[in-house]
Amino acid sequence: MERDYLTLAQAEQAYTVKLRRYFHQHPEVGPAEQVETMAAICRELETLEIPYERVPGGGILGFLGDPARGKTVLLRADIDALPIQEDPDNLKGPRVCISQKPGVMHACGHDGHIAMLLTEAKILKSMESELKGAVLLAFEEGEEGHRNIEALLPYMERRGLRPDTCYATHVRWDLEAGKLHVVDGTAMAGLYVFRCELHGLSGHGSRPDLARSTLDCFVNVYDLLQTVRMDHLSPDKRLTFSVGKVTCGTADNVIPDQLVFEGTIRFFERDSGRIFWEEFKRILKTICEYHGCTYTLTCRFALLPSISDRTCRRLWERAIERHLGKEHLGECEPWMASESYSYFLSMCPGVLVFTGIRNEALGSGANHHTPQFDLDEAALPVGVASAVAYTLDFLEEQPQIPGFQPLCSSAEEIIRLNHPN
Repeated sequence: MERDYLTLAQAEQAYTVKLRRYFHQHPEVGPAEQVETMAAICRELETLEIPYERVPGGGILGFLGDPARGKTVLLRADIDALPIQEDPDNLKGPRVCISQKPGVMHACGHDGHIAMLLTEAKILKSMESELKGAVLLAFEEGEEGHRNIEALLPYMERRGLRPDTCYATHVRWDLEAGKLHVVDGTAMAGLYVFRCELHGLSGHGSRPDLARSTLDCFVNVYDLLQTVRMDHLSPDKRLTFSVGKVTCGTADNVIPDQLVFEGTIRFFERDSGRIFWEEFKRILKTICEYHGCTYTLTCRFALLPSISDRTCRRLWERAIERHLGKEHLGECEPWMASESYSYFLSMCPGVLVFTGIRNEALGSGANHHTPQFDLDEAALPVGVASAVAYTLDFLEEQPQIPGFQPLCSSAEEIIRLNHPN
């Protein structure tokens, strides 16, 4: 072990915890409401004497070091909360701090993400003169389905901000506190959130031959969609399809002329989602024609998979072993949840690190997006040290990343890929 970044991060633990509790107590949902969150981040950057820029509708960018001295590392944190009423108890009992805003809570750990990134900024600022390159701090607004990344990326492109690698961490409910892990390949899934409307012809239940039942049409469509995974994807492809909402009918003796169903498609390989989506459209066209119905299919939200670069993953593992110790490397499965950080990873080689927060003794370990979700604050310095170690080793080594090919050459192209309609 060369430099003990964990000890350095633990020395700032009080600062990290103070920040995490402030953001946890004052959560804000989505870009329209993230006024105080953004203001607090800006105040902290000003206190640290770190230059920054507000990105309209996108977030905040902070600047450390000098890109003329070497490569640039982007460190990213998402900052929004969720419209969930927080349970005053976690899995064990009363939590150490609770949201002061009814119906809103940091149920995904973004409060921890903000606190870690600001602590990393403080540590890196203290050694700014030694940085062999630059660090770009990205605080992303509206990650939870609001697409503010689509304002942040074009802004960076216009400013000529092109990082050589990107790093982000997501706290993880099922990974033991104090452990870190980077999945080899896809870390988090791609996603299509869809809405489909079927239109037919209403009629009385005594004469179904005179009607065009959207319910019958849906049943056939749904049955065929369940076969796509086996019939059109190879066995090693990982994909889930689910319908979570169906709206249809008003009376027991009236054949419905309209049906709406909504659901999600999640996938680990980029081509799997595209293949399923094209089959979805083909099935709809064929079955609706058979039943005499029409349809509209809309993808309301989409994300590509978050895929860590293998060269960057190996560099990260070496950095953890050297500066934190191998005992902090844990294991967990890829996560079928989705992340807008995939935009960065599609254009820039980097890693998505999972930081464990599960501690049964403290009651942390409830799944994300649930009222009992909580985290072990003692795990946050491990996440801070991980980012600092990767950043400084990357700038020290100035590595080449062989084999990485950007999925797109511009922000406009990557945004278009995330809108498959």
